[in-house]
Amino acid sequence: MSKAARGSRWLTLGLMAATAVACLGQWTLPLDRAIHDLAQRSRPAHDSDEVVIVAIDDASIDAVGRWPWRHGVHAQALRQLAQARPRAVLLDLLLAEADPDPAQDAQLSSAMQALGNVVLPAGLLPQATRTEPWLKPAQALGAHAVLAHSDAAPDADGRVRHAALWAGSAANQLPHPALALLGLGGTWPDSVPRQAPGPTPDDASEGGMGHLSGWYRTGLVSPDLSRTGRPRTVSFSALLRGEVPERWLRDRFVVIGVTAQGMGTRLPTALTPREGMSGAELIARVTQALARGWLIQTLPPAWNAALSATWVGALLWAMRRLTPGRALLACAAVASSALAVSWALLAWHSTWWPPFALVAAVLLCYPVWSWRRLQATALALENELQTLAAEPGLGPVTQPGERGTVDFMRQRTDAIHEANAQLRQARALLAHTLAVLPDAVWVLDTQGRITQANQQACALMQTPEATAIGRTLDEALAGWTPADAPQWSMLLQQAGRQRQPLSTEAGNAMGGQRLVSLLSTEQGHIVCATDVTALRQAELQRTELLGFIAHDIRSPQASLISLVELHRIGGNLPLEETLTHVDAMARQTLALCEELLQVMRAETRALTLVNGDLIALAEGAIGEMQLQAQAKDITLIGDWAPGTQQPARFDDYLLHRALVNLLSNAIKFSPNGAQVTVALRRQADAHVLSVRDQGPGIPASELGRLFKRYERVEQGRPSQLAAGIGLGLVFIDTVTRRHGGHVHVINQPGVGACFELWLPVQALGEDSTAATA
Repeated sequence: MSKAARGSRWLTLGLMAATAVACLGQWTLPLDRAIHDLAQRSRPAHDSDEVVIVAIDDASIDAVGRWPWRHGVHAQALRQLAQARPRAVLLDLLLAEADPDPAQDAQLSSAMQALGNVVLPAGLLPQATRTEPWLKPAQALGAHAVLAHSDAAPDADGRVRHAALWAGSAANQLPHPALALLGLGGTWPDSVPRQAPGPTPDDASEGGMGHLSGWYRTGLVSPDLSRTGRPRTVSFSALLRGEVPERWLRDRFVVIGVTAQGMGTRLPTALTPREGMSGAELIARVTQALARGWLIQTLPPAWNAALSATWVGALLWAMRRLTPGRALLACAAVASSALAVSWALLAWHSTWWPPFALVAAVLLCYPVWSWRRLQATALALENELQTLAAEPGLGPVTQPGERGTVDFMRQRTDAIHEANAQLRQARALLAHTLAVLPDAVWVLDTQGRITQANQQACALMQTPEATAIGRTLDEALAGWTPADAPQWSMLLQQAGRQRQPLSTEAGNAMGGQRLVSLLSTEQGHIVCATDVTALRQAELQRTELLGFIAHDIRSPQASLISLVELHRIGGNLPLEETLTHVDAMARQTLALCEELLQVMRAETRALTLVNGDLIALAEGAIGEMQLQAQAKDITLIGDWAPGTQQPARFDDYLLHRALVNLLSNAIKFSPNGAQVTVALRRQADAHVLSVRDQGPGIPASELGRLFKRYERVEQGRPSQLAAGIGLGLVFIDTVTRRHGGHVHVINQPGVGACFELWLPVQALGEDSTAATA
C-alpha cells in the first residue's frame, strides 16, 4: 500500500471515529433540538375532545372575582362536573393552604369525595433540603385525591420535550398528572408499571424545580405532541352557570387549570417555542399521547454513532473516485438527505434520529478531502516536474531561485504551464514531422485508439483528423485487409508481445497495396503504411514481360533455330524460301521488341510539354506513313482547312508516335483501296484528334480488352484473340493519359472504327518538363 493510500485510510478512520464520538457525546444537541422542534411543528394542528380543559380564563376572573377564589367556588365546579360523570378530573391548582372559612374546605372536600376521581398536584418547596421537599395540598383536601408531581421536566434550553412519568425523592415518587388521570380513568398504559421503579444515580436531576439535590426523574418519555390535537376548552364561568353540555364532559378526562393572562405559567414546548403552552394544555396533550401510545422513540446513541460513522466512511470512499464538483454535490446530497430523513422519521413515524452529528461530519469531509487531495496533487505535481526536468530535449521547468518567494501552488502551476508549453511545442514538431512524411502514419495510445494522424493517413481513411482521433485501427483501416491476421487489433497485440517492429501487407477492393509496419512501446503504438501499389504493378508487369519473352519472342526464335537445323541436315527447302522465313521471323521479333520499348518509354520518359501545332503534328505523321499506305493503295486524308493551325501544348515525340501507331493500325486493318481519315476539332475544353478507318470494325466482345497489355485484338476476327501481344494501343492509351486525357473508341462493325484522342486544353506558356505518371 502506498503512502498516500495509507494516509487516506487513516484520515477516513479518524473522521469516522470523530463522528461516532460526536454522536455519543451529543455535541450537536442544540442543532438536533432545532430540527426536532421544526419537524414537530410541521404537522397540521387539529382539535380533539378526548380531554377537556376547564380554563380559568380572563372571562372567569371577570365573572367570579379576584384571584384567589374561595374553595367553595371550586367545590361548585366539581359538583357541576359530577353531574356529567367524567372519567377523571385534575384540579391543577396548588391548594396548600386551608381556606379561612373551614366551611369552604368542607364543601370542597365533600365535592371531591363525591366525585371520587380527582387528582391534585403536589408542588416542590423552593430551597428545600428535607427528604420530602413537597408542597402538598391541605390535609383536608388531600385525603380525597390522588397526588401527582408538578415537575414539567424541561430540557436545558427551557423547552419541554419530555415527560417524567415519576418524579420526587428517592423515598417518595409521585406519578405524572397525566398518568394519574389515566389510572383513575381505568386506562393505565400497559408499558408503564403501576409502581414507581427505584431511582438510580443516573436519574438524579439538578436541573429540575428548585435546583434540589436528591431529586429524581424516572421513566422519562417523549410524548409526540404533534399527533395530539388541541383539547376542547370551556370557560370555568360557563361551567358554573351550567352552560357546558354534559355530553362534552361525560366519559372524558377533565383538566381544570389557569389560563388567564399574567396568572398561569406558560411553558415553551416544541410546538410553541415563543408563546408557550399553558400547563393545563400540556397535561391534556400528554394524557392523549400516553393513552394512545404516541411516544417518540429516540435512536440509541450507539446505533446513531454506528450509522453516522458508516455513512461518513462510505462518503469518503466514494469521494476518492469523484471530481471536486461532484464530491461537493455528494456532500451536499448526503447532508440534506440526513436532514430530510430525520425530519420525515419524526414527522411521520414518531422516530427521532439526531442528524447533525452526521451533517457536521459530512460538511467537514469536503474541506478535509480537499486538503488531502490538494496535498496529494501538490506532491504529484512536484514528482512530475522532477520527471519532466530529467527528460532530454526539455528545458528547465522550475526556478529554484523563486522557491519560498511566491505562493507554492502558483509556482507549481506556472511550472506546469511552462512544461505544458514545451510539450505542445514537441507535439507540434512531431505533427509537422509526420506531415512531411510521404507515408501514412498513425500514433495510437495503449488502448489502441488513434491520438495523431498525418495528412496521408487521413486521406487514406477519407476522414479529417478531428474525426479520426479516438478511432481504433480496425475502424481506420476498415477497407484494408491485412495478409497475416483477420483483424488489425490482433497484429497490435502481437507487436506488443514481441516488442519489435512487425510488417504485413494489406490490400483493398480497388487493387491498392500497402506495406504496413507496426511498432509497440510502453507508451503506445506507431503504425506506418507505405503505398506499394505501383511497385506491385511493376512486379506484375515484369512477370507479364517475362511471360511475353518466354512465349512470343521465344516462338520466332525457336522457329529460326528449327530452320537452321533443317538446313544443316540437308533439308530440301530452297535457300531463298529459308531466307524469307528467317527475315519474317526476325522482323516479327524486332517489331515486338520495338512495341515493348515504346510502351516502356511512354511510361518512364519525362513528359516535355512544348507549344506546338496539332495540325502540323498530324501532317508529319501522315507524311511518315504515306509509303506504307501506298503499298496497299490506301489514301490518307487530313480533314482540316488548308493553312489552318490548332495551337496546343504537348509532348511532340510521344504524341507523334501515338498518332503514327494509330495510322499504322488503320492501314493494317483497312482493305486495299480504302481511305483513312485524320481529323482535328476543338470540343469545349479539349482537343480531339481522331483516326477513322474503313476496316471490318472491332467485335463487341473484344472492346473491353483493347488497352490491356500483351493482348491484340484482330479486327475482323470475332471469335477469339490472335496469338501474340498488342502493345500499340497500350502505348496510345498511356501517352493520352499522361497528357491528362483519354481515348474514346467509336466502333461500327462492318463499316470501320474511329479512335479519338481527347487532350485537355492547356494554357500556352514556357516549355516545361514534368515527370508525371
